[in-house]
Amino acid sequence: MHARSPPPQPRNSMSRIAHKRTYLDPIHQDIVLDRDKPAERLIMDLIDTEEFQRMRRVHQLGVSYFTFQGAEGSRFTHSVGVMHVASQLVNMVSERTDGIEEQRPLILASALLHDIGHGPYSHVTEKILHYDHEDWSCKIISGDTRVREVLDKFDADLADNIVKVLKKSYYPKYVSHIVSSQLDVDRFDYLLRDSYMTGTAYGLFALQRILRSLEIDREQDRIVVVGEKGQTAVEDYLFARYSMYAQVYYHRKNLAARALLNQLVNRARQLMTEKGPLSFIDEPTRKWLSGEKLTVQEYLTLDDVQMTYHIKQWTKDPDPVLADLASRFLHRRLFKATKIPFHDQTQIDELLKESRKIAASAGYDPSYYVTVESTGFRPYDYYRPDAALPQTNIVVRTDLGEVNELSQLSLTVDALVKGNYESNWLVYPAEISDKIGLIKELAPAR
Repeated sequence: MHARSPPPQPRNSMSRIAHKRTYLDPIHQDIVLDRDKPAERLIMDLIDTEEFQRMRRVHQLGVSYFTFQGAEGSRFTHSVGVMHVASQLVNMVSERTDGIEEQRPLILASALLHDIGHGPYSHVTEKILHYDHEDWSCKIISGDTRVREVLDKFDADLADNIVKVLKKSYYPKYVSHIVSSQLDVDRFDYLLRDSYMTGTAYGLFALQRILRSLEIDREQDRIVVVGEKGQTAVEDYLFARYSMYAQVYYHRKNLAARALLNQLVNRARQLMTEKGPLSFIDEPTRKWLSGEKLTVQEYLTLDDVQMTYHIKQWTKDPDPVLADLASRFLHRRLFKATKIPFHDQTQIDELLKESRKIAASAGYDPSYYVTVESTGFRPYDYYRPDAALPQTNIVVRTDLGEVNELSQLSLTVDALVKGNYESNWLVYPAEISDKIGLIKELAPAR
């Protein structure tokens, strides 16, 4: 008796399965990549590199999960989302603009890799340790990495061009503006995604309306928003950005968690300076915290998982301050943050001095248990040539054909530009809240 033959398979069915990949995304729904399309094949190969997979282990929102229990998203999911929005933008703009299609691989790869250099807890440690994740992104892209290998296989000039895009030195300039500007695919994704992950509605805006309204002005090498409907959608987007900073990114508990991590890292660094290596620390982390030069491969070992493991070990450190700060962070015994109702630096310094006296009298090391956190941002700013980082204007072409910078056409946006968004917060242990008292009682008389 002959063995039964397997049933016939549809022609090329396995090939079709292998050549397509779908990411089910809560913001953009199905993100489909097709290996038969060169730019998307490149993206699939980049996603599969160990350097990109590392971003699964770096929180998108830093320590915000202490405040918003759903804020567990990663830089990986955000970066895939940014790439998808960039692809949508190219699709829509290419119908009205010659030449952008040939830039698709560069735009998509730059969008995908723009955050690959983030370290543990994203922007939180970046501020503490004074490093730039964009510099590390460029080092990873141009270094001896699997990412570089994939890029070189696709196009020998691609890695260098992506670095130029991230450093805003690539021509035409609109390619960089798509990836990083005041109206870019990065902000489009993170506002919607962060709003969703935190369970808030502050970051919502009409993304598809904005994408449909965009054109490339090849003569001026810039992105232009077209029409009243496009302008209104962009205004909503800017207010969404304002609301997310005010209500989510700078939430008082976020600031308290950031301050706790800051002080924890500061204590670890101080102990290493005074006494040498800690009771537990690996070599890349030691070099990172000490400000020593890291190789790309050493830097790539750093992520939230590895850093959290160190913090867990430090709860058993013989130094009582480090052990306590680590335990507070690990078990979410956060500091309190109280907004300071004045901006005069002399008053702030006096308030900090008096608050630290109270902490010291309660048995806390004032240098690590009381601090001031400062915040400041602008949801939109027009081009200022004398600024440290001049911004790229958002330009609108009205229904009447007038072309102008957005704040010149919108009173609401002009108000955003002129607003003062700087705040200062006194941060201290919850255990001494009653001794700190009402902040107005500590404010020195003028």
